[in-house]
Amino acid sequence: MGYISASGDDAGGLGAGEPQGARIRRYGVPAVLNPEERFEHWRTWYGSAVDTPMRLEKVENSVHRNFNPTASSLDGPGFSIVELVNEPVAGYWNRDSCSGEIRIVHFKTSSAEFHFSGRSEVISPGTVRFLDLSSGGGFNAHAGLGTVQLNIDCSLLGLDEKSVNRLQRMTDIRENPLVRGLLLPWLSDWQRTGIEREVHRLEPVVRSMMAALTSSLLEAPAADDLKPARLAAVKKFIHRNYRNQDLDVDAVVAYSFLSRRALYYLFEDEHLPVNTYIRALRTLEALDLLTDPNSRRRSLAGIAEASGFKSLQAMRRAVKESSDFSLKDVQENPEALRSRAHELRKLIGT
Repeated sequence: MGYISASGDDAGGLGAGEPQGARIRRYGVPAVLNPEERFEHWRTWYGSAVDTPMRLEKVENSVHRNFNPTASSLDGPGFSIVELVNEPVAGYWNRDSCSGEIRIVHFKTSSAEFHFSGRSEVISPGTVRFLDLSSGGGFNAHAGLGTVQLNIDCSLLGLDEKSVNRLQRMTDIRENPLVRGLLLPWLSDWQRTGIEREVHRLEPVVRSMMAALTSSLLEAPAADDLKPARLAAVKKFIHRNYRNQDLDVDAVVAYSFLSRRALYYLFEDEHLPVNTYIRALRTLEALDLLTDPNSRRRSLAGIAEASGFKSLQAMRRAVKESSDFSLKDVQENPEALRSRAHELRKLIGT
């Protein structure tokens, strides 16, 4: 268990091999080391990379041959995400009274015993909770521990010390609807390709999601609008499923627990309403397949099906309306269609 800071970077640790300016940083023990050396490398790196310095100790006499802890982090404006896969280990930290952040952690795998302010708690797999590092403590994870954590500046959420203390005393909030419907799906996909290019757009999403969650848990009025987080979650669902011919507005309504009217309101300030957004993604997929030389051997009906259209005729209309090209024109002038696909991609925001 650990909390990687934005400045926790060294030659063999988080950030090694990353391009200049990258916001995603990664750590892995060097493969050339023997098991004992790997543990020492990990322990040394961990002690300097976490924002609350933590001391690691073995829980077994020997280190197994495939010892391979990993860490990844994303630094954003006012927030950070950290994902850790720890090997069997015990950890100890000193008091951290001035971080200014609140930390929410999803314990993905294995049970571990934690010690907070002199009291012990066994945290089971699947637990979601805020973590209190304001006093010294420790943990013992005999089977290792996989976690993903979101840190966010308390000032972004308008939380005072009393509110933070109330949240940190909650032992498991995994059944909260906002945790299940927004937080966990978002955290499960944070390492997707290209997310570092989206960091400047993530802060309002993270802030609105966490403001809504903390307000729900504290039974207090939300200090922020949930709309950005809801919109991000719905768009992610659509992106995962638009190739499915059964995806329509009703399916999005069922997923989001919003009324049809509320769903259309969610897209009110977007370039495209929700039904057009789904169709645009399918059209873009079709344009990409139609202009891909490797797809020339596929039938037009096959491309329509792969793009999520229910019929070839539906794809013909969508391509014609978005590009003014017929499918015959597409085959004769693919470059012009690639230009239109680029414009459509910018409109969708992908």
